This record gives sequence, structure tokens and C-alpha cells, in this order.
Amino acid sequence: GLIYISETFNTKVRGRRDLEHLSVPFIGEIPLGYHKRRGFQLLRKSHEDEKERRVVLVRKGSGNVINEAFRVIRTNLELMTDAEASGAHVIMLTSANPGSGKTFITMNLATVLAIKDKKVAIVDLDLRKASLSNYVNDPAVGVSAYLSGHATLDQIMIHRPVEPPKHISSKETPKDHFVDVIPVGAIPPNPAELLYSPRLKSLLDKLRAEYDYVLLDCPPIEIVADAKIINRHTDMTIFVVRAGLFEREMLPRLQEFYDNQRYHNIAVILNGTDQSHLGPLHSRYGYGYGYGYGYGAKKSSHQEGSSSK
Repeated sequence: GLIYISETFNTKVRGRRDLEHLSVPFIGEIPLGYHKRRGFQLLRKSHEDEKERRVVLVRKGSGNVINEAFRVIRTNLELMTDAEASGAHVIMLTSANPGSGKTFITMNLATVLAIKDKKVAIVDLDLRKASLSNYVNDPAVGVSAYLSGHATLDQIMIHRPVEPPKHISSKETPKDHFVDVIPVGAIPPNPAELLYSPRLKSLLDKLRAEYDYVLLDCPPIEIVADAKIINRHTDMTIFVVRAGLFEREMLPRLQEFYDNQRYHNIAVILNGTDQSHLGPLHSRYGYGYGYGYGYGAKKSSHQEGSSSK
């Protein structure tokens, strides 16, 4: 009874079924990559959770559910983008709420694309928070210096290697894959004015000519004007909906963005599906992640092509 009452008064998006009435393209779903704290565990500090969220979980050859989820998203993204188009696909990732996991998804999506021999560049354009820059140890010089005319592209680019799978022995020499990252650098006092600079278009044009995908980690929409300014230079917008955080009453607003083309080619990723405590209502609200994937964390890479019954 308590579980039923709790679910009845839950106003957040709980799973895929809450999004089914939207006509916005759905790219994929990412389950939680860490154990959610419950009960007395909530009294502990959350720094351990934050550390787990900042780890790139995609690994070459791994068959766990997180890796399979990102492979599905990669496939759907390739189907949605024109493979014959000249230049890179410039894609911005944004959300409605801080803490939706867009930075985590940006890093792992870039990694899964790089593993498939795609040339990928990431630009941290959240000039107010610079969360993605934490993945490359927050260098002092970055895109803010470029946009203000104090640095060149070569000076701000960081080549981040994709970690090899753990099962490869030291005698083997796996192919090197890299994701190129442009951090924020120094946090500027005038983010919106910098983003209006013509040097942003110049930067993206240079990246478009050299890469297959350019991913832009952007601030949440509507909170500040930054995302709308950046969207002028993009081909596609990936909107991250965080289960347990995004209010269901905001879904019509998301549909309105899509219908009015307020952001270019919006598509949705559902992030943070919690499987740690599947209650009696999980099948109704789509908590389960078994549909279409069927991969366990302990399966070896040679089983990736098989399907579960």
C-alpha cells in the first residue's frame, strides 16, 4: 500500500512509458551506473556517488548493460544522421534540469563513437559550470580563451585516450582511440557575450571540417540563454531526460519545443533508470531494462551478437 501511494504521488518521469505519448524521436535509455543510496545511506555524503558518475563506463569489448545501452544509442544516432553529409555532425546535449547527466552521456557517447573509428571532438560550452572539463583535470586554458581571442585551437585541444578493455594482456597492442576534448578553461564573467562571438562559429567550422562528430556539452535550456545561442550553430539537439528528476508536467513543453522547432532536430535520451529496487509497478511504468538488450555484466564480448530469450 505504501509503495502504491508513493508511486501515485510521484510526479517525476519514472520510465520509458511516461514518454510514449511524445512524438519526439527517442534515441535510447541509460540505466543507473551506480547503486542509488537508500534509507540510512542517505545520511552519508554523496561524494562517492559523484565520483562514480564521472567515470567513463564505456569499454571496448564490454557486454554489460551500460555499454549495450550506449551502443544502441550510437546505432540510432547513426540512423538519424545523414552518413553521406559532408563535414561533421554538430550535436548539442542539453536538459531542463541541472544534474540530468548530460555530461556523463556526452563523454560516454563520444567514447562509444570513437571505438567505432569515428573522429570525435567534444567542446565544453557550459561556461558557467564546466563539468565536462573535470574529465581532463580542469586546465587553465580552454574555449573561453579561444572565444576571447587569447588562444589558438591547438593550444586548447586535449587528446584524451580511450581506455583499452581490461581483458587485453600487456603483450597485445590494441588500436589507439582518442577523443579530442576542448575544456572551458577559466570561467568567464560574461558567458553569453562570449558565445555571441563570431569566433564560436569559426571554431565549430574548423571542427566540422576535421571530425565525424562534434558533441557540445551545453547548459540546461530556459535557465540561461546560452543553449539557445549555441543552437544556432548545431545540426541536432539531444535532450536528456533524467528519470526521477524531470517533472511529467514538463513533457508537453518538450513536445512544444519539437513541434515549433525551437531547437534543431530534437531527440530524447532517458537517463538514470533505476533497477535496484523494482517494485510491483515497475512493469507498468517501464522501470525494467530487459527489453531488446538482454546482456548481463558478466557476459564476455563474443556473446554480444546473441540475443536473450
